[in-house]
Amino acid sequence: MRRLGTGIGWRPEIADAVEEMPGIEWVEAVSENLCPGHLPDSLLRLRERGVTVVPHGVSLGLGGADRPDPGRLAALAERAEVLGSPLVTEHIAFVRAGGALTASPSLEAGHLLPVPRTRDALDVLCENVRVAQAALPVPLAVENIAALVPWPDEELTEGQF
Repeated sequence: MRRLGTGIGWRPEIADAVEEMPGIEWVEAVSENLCPGHLPDSLLRLRERGVTVVPHGVSLGLGGADRPDPGRLAALAERAEVLGSPLVTEHIAFVRAGGALTASPSLEAGHLLPVPRTRDALDVLCENVRVAQAALPVPLAVENIAALVPWPDEELTEGQF
């Protein structure tokens, strides 16, 4: 994989400031906020300048009990292809619970929730990453989220997990 260099998270609210930053070689843009046929002018200008744009997913829920949704994976893959991105990124988190296999209706958290650092949760995460990677045309990089309070009875440290 090629070296990406110095990057920053791109958001519409800070687009002008990001465009003016010297030395930026790549930006990470929230995938769910991008429309492949109508990319923001700021991202188009950055791409013209040779800045790599990496789609950053926030809704796969790789740490959740359900497998990643094929529609969400297809959307992330489409954005990677449209942007010519060398990879995509997503969080180690869960974002929804309940649903068809439970007694509860499906509930979207609207936030990135920390995964319990247990061996069982790690097995689920690894399988979800395998499923996601198989559906994506480029490598998938995952990142931790800030977990300010640990789950009870965690078996692993953050580093071990």
